[in-house]
Amino acid sequence: MYFKIIIELLGGLALFIFGINRLSTSLRRIASNKIKSIINILTKRSWSTLLVGVFTTMLIQSSSATSVMTVGFVNAGLITLRQAIGIVMGANIGTTVTAQIVSFKIDMLSYPIIIIGFLFYFIGKRKRYKNTGMALIGLGILFLGMTVMKEALAPLRDNEIFKTFLLNFSRNPFLGVLAGLLLTTLLQSSSATIGLLIALASQGLIPIEAAIPILLGDNIGTCSTALISSIGTTITARRTAFSHLMFNVFGTIIFAVLLYVFRLQQLIIGLTGSSVPHQIANMHTSFNIITALILFPSIGLFEKTVTRLFPGKDIVVHKNALFLDTRLIQTPALALEQVKKELLRISKISYEMLNLAIQRLYKKENIIEEKVLDMESAVDSITEDIVLYLTKVSQKSLNSTASRRLTNLLHMAYGVERTADHCESILYLTLVKEENKMSFSKNATEELEAIHSKTDNMFKTLISGLENDDQIKFEQCEKLESELDEMVKEARINHLKRLRSGQCMHLSGVVFSDIILHLERIGDLLHGISKNMTEKN
Repeated sequence: MYFKIIIELLGGLALFIFGINRLSTSLRRIASNKIKSIINILTKRSWSTLLVGVFTTMLIQSSSATSVMTVGFVNAGLITLRQAIGIVMGANIGTTVTAQIVSFKIDMLSYPIIIIGFLFYFIGKRKRYKNTGMALIGLGILFLGMTVMKEALAPLRDNEIFKTFLLNFSRNPFLGVLAGLLLTTLLQSSSATIGLLIALASQGLIPIEAAIPILLGDNIGTCSTALISSIGTTITARRTAFSHLMFNVFGTIIFAVLLYVFRLQQLIIGLTGSSVPHQIANMHTSFNIITALILFPSIGLFEKTVTRLFPGKDIVVHKNALFLDTRLIQTPALALEQVKKELLRISKISYEMLNLAIQRLYKKENIIEEKVLDMESAVDSITEDIVLYLTKVSQKSLNSTASRRLTNLLHMAYGVERTADHCESILYLTLVKEENKMSFSKNATEELEAIHSKTDNMFKTLISGLENDDQIKFEQCEKLESELDEMVKEARINHLKRLRSGQCMHLSGVVFSDIILHLERIGDLLHGISKNMTEKN
């Protein structure tokens, strides 16, 4: 008998977890663009990040998925630590929707929902319909798993030994918290733990007093997913995962004090409903809402605390546009000025990329590679934001001057982005040189340094021109570009002579030629950008 109960219970739990995963994955695919948009429109008001966490988790039905995504966004430099803390706080509230749904009698709904989902998935031709169908199938399987767990536990309703075992959690809340923590860590789903509690409660096997400490431990255990996902990430990403743990631990302490020190257990239970399944779901929701209301005003303290616990500075560059205010699109002249500021910003990032890529030729430091690759990712992301912003501005009524300037700024954005690509290519060539233990001759090294110095000078001149709107600087770029072309031409001739005389190895010579080619291309792009600035009016 007990073997059958265990098998059916585990089978129902497996169906429940599989249903949650299918539902979460499918909803994430449906809402992926919306989620990206939500993240991109985060304002400086900290309360908005809480709402982002709530609604994102409601969309994808998984606080663990939201937390892992948030760690990923922080690791990529898309959001700040403070914004991330707000999102994970909100995720705790959003995940309570699942518990609220399964607390109702859903036994008759599973098969109809699976049938409807099946029809959507197999008849629908578009991905959106197929994802919707799979989401419904996942929801139906979730309900089916809940029903199987309830039926599996039914024979234990009259088992006094099992009831006494569960009552121990109400007599010793610490054991309940530990059980909830370990169970959720094992299942990697807080919803699965709550679902199991509701299944037990539906059969009258666990009183609310015994369920509460398990529920509290469940909220700590759900942090394990984000903590695991933060391994090997940036310092800020690890801070985000740890702040989630801190938030839930403090919330558990606050509730434990209210329930067991101030003896408010019966009062709080009385306010959460009449049936135990609803009490569990409502207590889960109340815990997360009240904890957020109490601790959210201290979000700055959380940020300072985790920063001290994880000292250091990340190499990550913020990858969202900082100056592109959508409210200014209605005033194109101001909007284009903001685009210019953003272009200056990515120009500076590309300039630093160039110097780091050349620096990697002489320093075997992996952190240089990480910095260059992270900066290239930032330039790509910000350029995408600039192009989208300019597209929206172009839809407004523009005079000929503004229209011409918009076109020039668009060309500049692509020019800077391609410059970053060439810097990345130089980095990869330095790695090829290192892996194959190649070396450059003294003359080749001197020529490369001279060409880099000229490119560096041209880059600095362009940036200075952008900062001060200095037309003279832009005109100087044309002269510097001409000088750079002559230096590259001479270096190629000298390189051929060295190859003929055997002073340079063939393979290292190829790398040398490719590096100076990329420097020449960078010079061409910088010249193009300077011409666009000269022609802006």
